[in-house]
Amino acid sequence: MVFNFHGAVKVSRIQPDLATINVAIMKTLFVTLRRGLLLCVAGSLLAGLSACKKKEEAPAAAAAAPAAPATPPVPEPPKEEPTADLSAKWPVGKRFVVHNETLVEVEMVNPLNQQPIKTEDANGQEVAFSVLKARDGGGAEVDLEIVSVKKDTKTAGKQTASFDPKSDPKTERNNPNAGMFRKLIGSKLKLQTAADGKIEKVEGLPQLQSRLAAGSAPMVQMMLRGMINEDAIKNWDTLHLGLAEKPVKVGDQWETKREFPFGVTKFTLTTTNTFKGWEERDKKKVAKIEMAGVLAGKEGAPATAISLAPGATVAGVVFCDPSLGVVTEGESTMQFTLNIPQAGGQVGSSKSKTKITSKLTEVTDLAGAAATATPSAEPKPPTAAPSADKK
Repeated sequence: MVFNFHGAVKVSRIQPDLATINVAIMKTLFVTLRRGLLLCVAGSLLAGLSACKKKEEAPAAAAAAPAAPATPPVPEPPKEEPTADLSAKWPVGKRFVVHNETLVEVEMVNPLNQQPIKTEDANGQEVAFSVLKARDGGGAEVDLEIVSVKKDTKTAGKQTASFDPKSDPKTERNNPNAGMFRKLIGSKLKLQTAADGKIEKVEGLPQLQSRLAAGSAPMVQMMLRGMINEDAIKNWDTLHLGLAEKPVKVGDQWETKREFPFGVTKFTLTTTNTFKGWEERDKKKVAKIEMAGVLAGKEGAPATAISLAPGATVAGVVFCDPSLGVVTEGESTMQFTLNIPQAGGQVGSSKSKTKITSKLTEVTDLAGAAATATPSAEPKPPTAAPSADKK
């Protein structure tokens, strides 16, 4: 700044200095603001990069961290299998018609003969059970009617005995069995059953035997005694074969015993029965029961020279209608060998295979109204292990 002699300031020298100062101040402010702006931008960029890095590190950290164990689903408690009543019943007021087929194949081995003798005996039978009334204390009174019989026996390939109810009686003059079988058709007996369904007593049997034996040859009468006796008639009841005495579930097992006559001897047949499940047959839901067991000599039976060899077995299957308490169809096969003493201390054998099939062909009300309608003519025997899609 310049002063004149008199102490006055020269204005012309002051203004340029102020302008210079203002420019300097403005430059300083501009530089300061630019640096601040750059610092803000840099800070923002660094913050963004830091955030991105954190986002990238987060999934990596999540992937590296062990996954929490999944909570196992709580299993539902198993549903309890319902029980089924597969017990034997005799429903009062019902009439059951059953068709049974029995095929017995026997191979006799005699040490005195070079070749074994083979016999095939086929018997067809249709019987009707009419349940008349209940008995005091359980069981029922049942009428048994022999509706039809058929027989065909072959020995060494040759027919030795036969009877067909459809044949003309005029052609049966040379058939010694025909007269007895003709009298047998339509015959009736009365049965008394127990609370468990088993036949306790057969009434009217002596009278029937006498009527059939009248006028018959001794050979026919001997065959008659083997066919028409109390033990044999009890085994005609295939309606209740292998049924359970108490309610059972699928997979349950139970044991049954019954006597089985065979010629001059008698066996005890013991089977273990298994409830395999349900099948639909003849458009009805039925229970499938498989049977497997053994045969043994009847305890307490009179001693005979004939003995049962080890390895005697029985196997089969039946189908039960629980609503009626009866077997609708079934099949069983018994295989056994008898040891038979021969002259001179030698022992022969009789190897036997017995196959029995049964089919419930008709169920009606005794009043005449049909309860179940199934054709009764020429029923087809069931297979050993029938399947659900057979019907």
